[in-house]
Amino acid sequence: MHTPSSYMYSDLRSFGGITNKEAASELLTDRTLCGNGAPRDRINERTFLSRQIVHATPSQVHPEFFGDFHQSAQTITSKIVSNLAKPCAYHKVMEHYSGVAAKEMEALLRHYSLDGNLYANAIRRINASPMSETSDKAVLLVMMFLTTGCLADPEIAVRTTHSFMEKKLSFTFSTLHPTLAQPKHTTKSAGRPIKLGLIRIDNEVACSPTYPLSTSEEGTTIGLLATGSNSINDVDIDVSRKHLRIFEDGSAWYAQGLGSTNGTTLISGADKSITEIEPQGSANKKYPPPVKISHGDTLCLGKTTRFLVLKIAD
Repeated sequence: MHTPSSYMYSDLRSFGGITNKEAASELLTDRTLCGNGAPRDRINERTFLSRQIVHATPSQVHPEFFGDFHQSAQTITSKIVSNLAKPCAYHKVMEHYSGVAAKEMEALLRHYSLDGNLYANAIRRINASPMSETSDKAVLLVMMFLTTGCLADPEIAVRTTHSFMEKKLSFTFSTLHPTLAQPKHTTKSAGRPIKLGLIRIDNEVACSPTYPLSTSEEGTTIGLLATGSNSINDVDIDVSRKHLRIFEDGSAWYAQGLGSTNGTTLISGADKSITEIEPQGSANKKYPPPVKISHGDTLCLGKTTRFLVLKIAD
């Protein structure tokens, strides 16, 4: 069974024609660490390269071993393109790192109880973004792949990639409008009972798992790139990074928009009336007032993401 790191190196070798040493020489830092020399200078130490770098499990990762992913991703992408030596090589890179490589990395993250949803959402957002240059998308997809593989932390990978987009490409992980968004089909399962929880509804079918809503003061944040223990990112691509907050106040529960682009509506479970929690196209810094939600209601985020509100047991 691969680790995120070993899969990354294996893929760079099989798809990109880059050896483990070549990849490590770009990814590792040249800074001296605690008298052990610079990690980049140790790539000829077979045990170090194999055990501490290539085959490191998520619990064995040393973030300080790695250099600037902005630079290494650009260099490695260029090497892959050169090694492919094909017309439309950047398109092949983009296709690979938003397709088979992305799916395998997502599966490995889930295997190690890491946030595969977050990784998949970032890949879909990059792939569907309106950037005109295929080469830019290719670099971003490779950056997500490399940073996640090296650090086994998709949250850091998203932050790293997002900062590169802003600084170098003048782009952000902005929310796509519904016409650009394609629904994500989910198949999951499980649930619990006494508080409120949410379950995804896809084509009128409930798709597990059930997500318990947090009773903490902060509540639960729903969004494409929402992170943390009290977050839900099982959403389609037209949902904003942080789209909706749900919280408990006394004995009641409320939903509040977080300045989303494509808005949220509530369909009452009691009488099927529709309440607008946040209008489409608001994207305001001033959040709208919260709206009370109850068991049986349906929350509609953007064009295609639906959650059923239901009572669950502790």
